[in-house]
Formats: sequence, structure tokens, C-alpha cells
Amino acid sequence: MGHGGISMAEGKPKSAGQAFKRLLVYFEPYKKRLLLILVVLIVAVLGDLAGPYLIAVAVDHFITVGAQPLPAWLQLLIGSSPSRGLGLGVTMGLLALTYALGWFLSVIMYRLMIRMTQKVLLLMRMQIFQKLQQLSLSYYDQHEAGDLMSRLVNDTQVIADVFGPGIVQILRGSLTIVGVFISMMLLNWRLSLVSFVVLPVFIVFAVIFTKRVRSAFRVTRKTIGEVSANLQENIAGVREVQAFAREGETLKEFRETNLRNRDANVTAQTLSAAFGPILGVLTTVGIIIVIGYGGYLILGFNPPLVSVGIIVAFTNYVRRFYDPINQLLQLYNQLQSALAGAERLFELLDTQPEVADAPDAVDIPPIVGDIVYDHVTFRYTEKELVLDDISFAIKPGQTVAIVGPTGAGKTTIVALLQRMYDVQSGAVLVDGHDVRHIHAKSLRDQIGVVPQDTYLFTGTVMENIRYGRLEASDEEVIAAAKLANAHALIERLPDGYQTMLGERGATLSHGNRQLLAISRAVLKDPAVLILDEATSSVDTRTELLIQKALNNLLHKRTSVVIAHRLSTIRNADNILVIDKGKIVEQGKHNELLAKEGLYYSLYMSQFRRQEETEAPGTLSGALPAPATS
Repeated sequence: MGHGGISMAEGKPKSAGQAFKRLLVYFEPYKKRLLLILVVLIVAVLGDLAGPYLIAVAVDHFITVGAQPLPAWLQLLIGSSPSRGLGLGVTMGLLALTYALGWFLSVIMYRLMIRMTQKVLLLMRMQIFQKLQQLSLSYYDQHEAGDLMSRLVNDTQVIADVFGPGIVQILRGSLTIVGVFISMMLLNWRLSLVSFVVLPVFIVFAVIFTKRVRSAFRVTRKTIGEVSANLQENIAGVREVQAFAREGETLKEFRETNLRNRDANVTAQTLSAAFGPILGVLTTVGIIIVIGYGGYLILGFNPPLVSVGIIVAFTNYVRRFYDPINQLLQLYNQLQSALAGAERLFELLDTQPEVADAPDAVDIPPIVGDIVYDHVTFRYTEKELVLDDISFAIKPGQTVAIVGPTGAGKTTIVALLQRMYDVQSGAVLVDGHDVRHIHAKSLRDQIGVVPQDTYLFTGTVMENIRYGRLEASDEEVIAAAKLANAHALIERLPDGYQTMLGERGATLSHGNRQLLAISRAVLKDPAVLILDEATSSVDTRTELLIQKALNNLLHKRTSVVIAHRLSTIRNADNILVIDKGKIVEQGKHNELLAKEGLYYSLYMSQFRRQEETEAPGTLSGALPAPATS
């Protein structure tokens, strides 16, 4: 990532193998820790492999009649002619020691691996969150928030689960399989060969199942994203659900989404679970073959070609050979789920913002406020023409109001000024600079926005206002609130400026949220101000407070106002009337009324009713003289 962002693995994964390799890149900084884990793992596996051999020694040398000569290593410990009780006790003590050592080393391994994996998980989530902050609004227009949240939370957790303890199990299982094979060949090559008779059958089943399992788990990752998206949407819209009494329909839709996820999981888990019984049968068949053939090597030859202890050891080794294979298969299935999640993550991480700083982009100097829309044409999609050859200019310090029917393109005009989207043709110029050739941050840092639907974050009132300028002192925040006529409101809250607000400031009225938004804009002290109908949907008294606050804010600033209220636009220096993506009229209020065009129609159908209900001398009259900011 550019601009000092968190680096990430590059290259879009085109297969599960590429996704796996790309995931391994995240573990490269931990090579030393992985090497330590590998050393500990080798010691643990060697101790584990010693168990069946020690059992064979106990059976052949201290339990069966006619015990054989002791191995040289055991003679060094207890002598060449120990009592059978002493020998058996020492051997069992060594067996217990190996198991205890294996448990202790396993704790160390998993501890090291889990800590490392959690660091990787943190990095991945930070990368995804950073990418989500960088992606253009057009990406969010096409993707549900719940699905994106699922990628950040669910998919990363699946990856962490597999690449934490899972990697240890994979390495341990692989080393155990190799170690068991070598141990069996050293003990008796004849029994070793018959032990692997069922291996080809297992391979056939593995090939059949693995392809189906990966496809099934990919569906589970997709459907859990749909569940998250549906949940997020209905939680965010719970007021509308209850207002329209649509709880039953919403529950039905959520149930259908969950049923799809359930069916996908049933299919995936059924395929995954089918491996266990098959492998269990194959393991049992392998043990039967070992015991039968071992008995033949004892009964059919004199002297016997194998001892009873070796047969006992082989029954343990056969199980230890196939159990890791079973675990690896289960992990393989989990790995398919993790890789399916990784593909979704890397798809997101590889998405390039449609609006990105050009390589030669520069910071814009302090903005004077000279704004020009030069033959601007814009489409959200190929078939959706929103703005059609729009041209107009705003001089420094002017206030321009934009009016028009719903869907005419008013919000799009101001979104282009902030460079939330890029035009398809023409240009938006700020002080002579094409916004596509300047750093977006340097532009947006100098533009203030008071939206129609104010978004307040979970936190205190003080923190929400300070969002306009993070380095501002408490005194500056309070001064901004006073200028925005919000101070009295805040003082009435339970804890004043330290009152905690819930998500989106739901405990406050719409008008009070607007006053906090204006306070935020006042604190930012922007060169250019965008108002997206800041006085809509509020009562007359609150509107008066907001209008006075806006008057303070608009003073000597270049301002663009999307307006539905007459009180907001009457004193604008220029009014643009937008219809179907075109500027059909422009001028001052009285000039446009005299033309009796679209603005006149809007006035007669909407604004005139507002004017009749406004108290004389307040909103309908001249606005109070603006205070200096």
C-alpha cells in the first residue's frame, strides 16, 4: 500500500496453491520462531515414536517367557542381567517419561504458534480495514456492508484457526508419518510392506473427496457472508422494520438466508465427516493384516521371523501411521475452508480504488474557493447517466444553492467536488487545479460537510465534535459548539460534553445531531463548505437555531448548498436548478421566479407553503447578520 500504509502480499491468487503461498508470506517475519517450533516438534515426534518401541522391549524382554537378550542401550542403564521386575519398571518409567515430554513440548509448540498466528491475524485485519478505508464509494455501492464485515471477522478467524494449531498438526502429522515409516522398516520390513497394503485404497478415496470438499467449503464462506449482510442490514434498519410491522417478513427472509448457509454447511461437513469412518475401517483392516501376517511369521517359521513384541509395536505404529493421515485429511478440509476465505480476502485486498491519487498528484495549496465545473459528465453505471455536460462556476466566498427534483443529480455534484467519484468527461477544478491531479486528502482536509443524515460515532459528544479537527483542545471544541448554537443543548445532556452517544447518535433528535455536525464543521474551519440540506426534517424552532449556526458558518466561505427549504436558499448568490442531470435554470431567487420555469414550479408546490408557515421576521425575512468566525 502506498502513502505509508501497511504492506501486504502482492499478486491476486488464481488458485488455491497461490492463495496458500500468499498466506505463507505473512509468516516470513517469524522464520526464527518457526525454526524453534520445528526443533521442538522433531524432539516431540521422536519421543512419541519411542513409545511403541519401548512397549515392544517390555513385551519381548520382561513379559514373555524366554526373554531375549537386552538391547545395548538398556544394558547401559540396568546392566546385562537385571530382574524382570526391575527391567519392566525401568522400561515403563521411560515410556511414561516420553509421554510426559511429548505433552510438555506440545504445550510449548502450541503456545508459540498461537501467539504468532494472533499477530498475523492482527496484521491481516489491519490490512483489510485499511483497504476498506481506501476503497471508493463506488465499491460500497456494489457490496453489502455485512459481507465485508464477514470477510474481516469470519474469514480471517477461519484462517487463524487453521494456520495456528493447524500448522503444528500438519507438521507433526507429516513428521510422524515419515518417522513411523522409518521405525517400521527398521523393526521388520516384511510387516512394514503388508501394513501399507490399504494405502492405495485410501489415496483413491482422498482424490474423490478433496475436490468436492473444497467446492463445498467455498459455498459455506459465501453464504455466511450473506447471513452477515442480512443481519447487518436489518439491525441498521430495525426502526423501519418495526415502524412498518415487517418483523415476520424480515424473519422469514433471514431464515431463508440461514437455510442456505445451513444446507451449504451440511453438505461440506457431511463430505468432511465421511473421511473419518472410511479411514477408521482402513486402519482396522491394516491392523488385522499386521496381526495375521505377524502370526504367520511366528507360527510358520523356526526360528520365528518376528517377535510378539514387534507385532504389538506394529499394531501401535499402524494406528499412529493412519491417525495422522486422518488428522491431515480433516485439516485439509479445514484448509479448503481457510483458502476459500483467503480467496475472498485477497479479492478484497487486490481491489484497486476507482478513485486513487495519480502518480504525479500534488498537495493543493490553501484553497481560495474558486470552483469550476467544466463540461462535467458522470455515470454511476454505463446505462445510468447522472450528469450531462454540466458547467458552472463559483467565485471565492460565494454561496451557490442547488435545487431540483429527487434524483436530479444534486448530491452527485457535491460528491464530485470532494472527489468521491471521478468524472467520465470534463473536469472539476478548484483554484485552477483539476481535482484528479491533487492528493485527495489535501483536498478533503479543506472541505467541510454538513450532511442531511448526520453520522455520529460511538463516543462522547466532545469526541464527536473533535472529529472535525483531532488536535483541537477542549476549549476550541466548546467554542465551536457555541458558535454552532449547540452549547446549550450539550449542557442539558446528562454528562455535558462527556455524555456517551450510542451508534449514530440514536439517542439525539435529528435536529440535535445536525447541530453537532455543524459544530464539527465549525471546528474544522474549512475553506469550502458543503451543506446537504442541513435544515430538512426539523421543527421550526430547531431550524432557526440551525439557520443561525449556518449563517455563522457560511460567512466569507465558498459554499455549495443542496436545498429543499426556502430559508436555506433565498439569499444564495446563485441558484442552480437541476433536472435529469442538466442545469435547466440558474440565477437568484427573484430572477428565477420571474422566469416561471422549473424553479417557479418547485416554489409553488413546495417553497411557497414553507414561506407561508414561517414566522415573519425570522426565517422568511432577512437572515441575521452573520457573526465572524
